Amino acid sequence: MVRRNAINLYRQKEWAKYRAEQIELHGGVCAHCFRSQDEVVLQVHHPDYTHGRLPWQYPHDECIVLCKGCHAQEHGTIRPSKDWWLIGEDDLGGLDGECEYCGKALRYAHMVSHPRWGTMIVGAQCCDKLTESTIASESHREYLNYIKRRKKFVGSPNWETDAAGVWSIERAGIQIALVPIDDGKFCICLNRVKGKTEHATMLECQMSAFDFVESGKAAAYLIERQRKLEKQH
Repeated sequence: MVRRNAINLYRQKEWAKYRAEQIELHGGVCAHCFRSQDEVVLQVHHPDYTHGRLPWQYPHDECIVLCKGCHAQEHGTIRPSKDWWLIGEDDLGGLDGECEYCGKALRYAHMVSHPRWGTMIVGAQCCDKLTESTIASESHREYLNYIKRRKKFVGSPNWETDAAGVWSIERAGIQIALVPIDDGKFCICLNRVKGKTEHATMLECQMSAFDFVESGKAAAYLIERQRKLEKQH
């Protein structure tokens, strides 16, 4: 499956911890104007970005704390038009975002990063332009194709149900069963091997089963399980 949700990096607990530590180390004030967090919004500034390194994976002495205004000034007023790289993508579910490069409303957001500018949320076309590639549009097509296959799986006429309310279907040579448990929840069985995870709805269970099988993890799990059983005997 296409790598998603990198756009939520700055919502991760690791980033919250790193940011809090940086602000504490700076005494809760901007390193440039010395205004406190009671007066301004404090942000962590990365003077240089390293490709592949997450925002919280920098030594504390490689970053400084700035207020929002000083942070913007530090990055300059003109965004560079090249040398960006794609960090990840996210489906916002609707036209709830705005491209920070061209200003257009967007649903499929792409986070790009620049070694001197920092990060920015853009649409697929602007991402391709900034990264001088087709990586965003190709990733977007792959993602939409994946969603289309998952919808077909969920709505397939090949689903069968028995008297116990168990729904079953075969995919990629694996027999999938959705077994009802307490409180209207479901769990997944693959080739009669029952999973431990409980799913609140049948749809959630179907999606989880599809993702597990489609990723190849289900087949790998069943092969490893069979190997261990044979070893025991």
